[in-house]
Amino acid sequence: MFQIKPMREGDFPFATKLANTMGWNMAEEDFQFNSNLEPEGCLVAFHGRERVGISTCISFGSVGWFGNLIVKEKYRNKGAGTLLVRNSVNYLRSRGVKTVGLYAYSDLSGFYGSLGFRLDEDFKVLCSEKLGSLTAENLQTPAPREIAALEAFDVRCFGGDRRKLLESIILDKGNLCYYIGEIRFPVGYVAATVYEKMAWVGPLVCREGKVDAAIRLLKAALSKLSGKSVYTVLPKKETAISNMLFGVGFQEDFSVSRMFLGEAVARNCIYMAESLERG
Repeated sequence: MFQIKPMREGDFPFATKLANTMGWNMAEEDFQFNSNLEPEGCLVAFHGRERVGISTCISFGSVGWFGNLIVKEKYRNKGAGTLLVRNSVNYLRSRGVKTVGLYAYSDLSGFYGSLGFRLDEDFKVLCSEKLGSLTAENLQTPAPREIAALEAFDVRCFGGDRRKLLESIILDKGNLCYYIGEIRFPVGYVAATVYEKMAWVGPLVCREGKVDAAIRLLKAALSKLSGKSVYTVLPKKETAISNMLFGVGFQEDFSVSRMFLGEAVARNCIYMAESLERG
């Protein structure tokens, strides 16, 4: 009934329009970015010649991440979503992935559970519609030759090799990245993807228990983003970080649950996601 094909540039307008029926505020550049990182990881579901759904995923060595999933309303509960997930998982397995993670909206956790994903931890998405001015200390920014040390540090927390993703963010001069500690032995780092009117702060990775360092890193990034709509996602258990963000004008937008298919790979560290789409 349904066919699954890799997403190509000509599919980006459809994918964007469909995604934004959910209020995701996506642009064609978002799908271009995903496709650049994982050319065969973005999929389109067809019913005959009609495009009816999309999904995205990305591989990070032994860890993969399943991102966007949306099906046209009249085709829901008919198997297209299940087929997109299964094709994505099979693709990730072919890339050597052993564990697949995702962030699930509360109404979809049962659906993903039926496909073998298991609940790990609850996260919340925070947003400041127009971030005010914030003063922060000047922190170190990595030189291009130093990024490998941050990538190695990231692997120890995330569990997979996000080199291609991190470099695409950190090496873009319009984005932000700061770290604390010696570059060869960092205490933590933060990166932020910056657009004209909005920004996403993350990933942030800090050693376990170093909440003060995480807050310093966040403040350093936020101090450069005044006037923008700013988003970030973090575990609900990180109350001290949440309270700092609430104190500078953030509000909780919605919550999601992190789920894993395979062995959970999260390590003991302070962690904030790069995005809902890429973990």
